[in-house]
Amino acid sequence: MKGLVKYALGPGNLAVQDVPEPDMRPGHVKIEVRATGICGTDLHIYAHEYPCRPPVVLGHEVAGIVVDADGTDHIAPGDAVTALPTVIVCGACRYCQEGQLSLCPTRLSFGSGIQGAFTRYLVVPAWSIRKLPAHIDCHSGAMSEPLSCCVKAVSLLTRVTAGDIVVVTGPGPIGLLTAQVARAEGAYVILTGTSIDRERLALGARWVDLTVNIEEENLDEIVKDLTDGHGADIVLECSGSAAATCSGIDLLRKEGILMQIGLHGRPFEIDLFKAELKEITLRTSFSGSLQSWDRTMTLLRQKKIELAPIVSDVLPITEWKTAFDRLHRKEGMKILLSPVD
Repeated sequence: MKGLVKYALGPGNLAVQDVPEPDMRPGHVKIEVRATGICGTDLHIYAHEYPCRPPVVLGHEVAGIVVDADGTDHIAPGDAVTALPTVIVCGACRYCQEGQLSLCPTRLSFGSGIQGAFTRYLVVPAWSIRKLPAHIDCHSGAMSEPLSCCVKAVSLLTRVTAGDIVVVTGPGPIGLLTAQVARAEGAYVILTGTSIDRERLALGARWVDLTVNIEEENLDEIVKDLTDGHGADIVLECSGSAAATCSGIDLLRKEGILMQIGLHGRPFEIDLFKAELKEITLRTSFSGSLQSWDRTMTLLRQKKIELAPIVSDVLPITEWKTAFDRLHRKEGMKILLSPVD
């Protein structure tokens, strides 16, 4: 079978190659992949800005159909499923015990540490499988993983509540999912972007209270007008832009919260003095957790979150370079890759 392989460390070094079909194992589930989303992490791996263990098939935002199952009585062949990507953990550390698998010191995830989902078949532990609700197709279901990351950041770590004035910076897929989760929690949500984001802001308008093009409008004045001059309660930074992180400090009220969701990929300078004077809370969030996955599937079953409108393209893995280039240019929204024979 064909797979999209990071075959060596360093920038680039990505190609479609022949890879062996994974063997079924006890206590595991074998999935025939239908679609896998391109994550910002995949772009960082391509640019040599995120750790991986080549040669490795990339891809961790997966949905597909079960073809074989062992060690589970709630998953059967024919089920449409997704899976938690962090599948190799010690199971004994404090983070594993708390369900924070992504923080396990020995953790490995498929798509970076072990063979991932930009291919035809994927074999993962049965405990990592989550069945998709009946109304969620595999294209939408591939976005369950990024949604779980947003749920963890917004609902579990930041604890957004009704009445909060929330600014979401970056209207990419993570920003749009984050905005939907914040709105579901009852917040007044402002989604921001630049002129290159016009189409993304237009799409995001269906889920937020206000969209702002920061190149055409004064975001600081808008936030102050909405908050009697105090500033936003929470900034959810989803772009991975150093400038957006720094401006988030200015937008916050005293004792506000800046939650960094987007990965920067490289160091940058930040003026913590302004943050210190405001006594703001700086938080970060990485990946999902067992609790956020459970909450994510509940939100999907309750139809609280829309996924399908965020998927803009489905391309074969042989067109990965076109997809990566488009995402670098901020063209389209969530681009999925499908297997080829």
